[in-house]
Amino acid sequence: MRILVVNPVGHTMWDSVDLEIYRSYARPQTEVIVKSLPRGPRTVETLNAYFEAERETANFVLENYKGFNGIIINCFLEPGINVLRKKLRGQVIVVGPAEASLSYARIYGDIAVVSVGASVEGLELIREKIRALGFEKRVLSVSGIPLGVIDIDVDKKRTIEFLLAESKKALLSGADVIVLGCTGLAGLAKIIERELSVPVIDPAWASIKLLEALLSR
Repeated sequence: MRILVVNPVGHTMWDSVDLEIYRSYARPQTEVIVKSLPRGPRTVETLNAYFEAERETANFVLENYKGFNGIIINCFLEPGINVLRKKLRGQVIVVGPAEASLSYARIYGDIAVVSVGASVEGLELIREKIRALGFEKRVLSVSGIPLGVIDIDVDKKRTIEFLLAESKKALLSGADVIVLGCTGLAGLAKIIERELSVPVIDPAWASIKLLEALLSR
């Protein structure tokens, strides 16, 4: 199976890292290709950036989906996913990390979502996404570390320390499982899980495992 992972941003700075992460989670026979948009926002942390990403992602996928069995919109806010599912129904499966992560997480119990939190607007967009997906009664808290998406890779040790601290606070809500609510945090779930001894869902892992399962039917 061939899977296209779309980074809904107008640059390629994360493509190689994301490709490595997705390949590490994919089955050996799954071919993964990561592409960013030819134009788009730098990150998707504001409503204006979301609308831009939604438009550009939909256009890009509609122009490039042929030859792929499945598409992953590599952003927790999943810009463009509803439009694409309507237009590509019966042709290709489109998966997003929020729906995939929350679907897996609910099996463990109540959920805490930990994301980036430099933008208050960004956290509210995540809450709106959770409500739109119908998970608001299962998600006990949504919080963020004091970094923007662009800052995650500047100092990975610092990022992990922030994640551990915020995850510990999030568990005080009574949650049974943590979802990393930003694909920029992909690859860090196992580190947090080992330290806290609770399940931590990686959005990249959830996305590709769900898509592979759907394509294997």
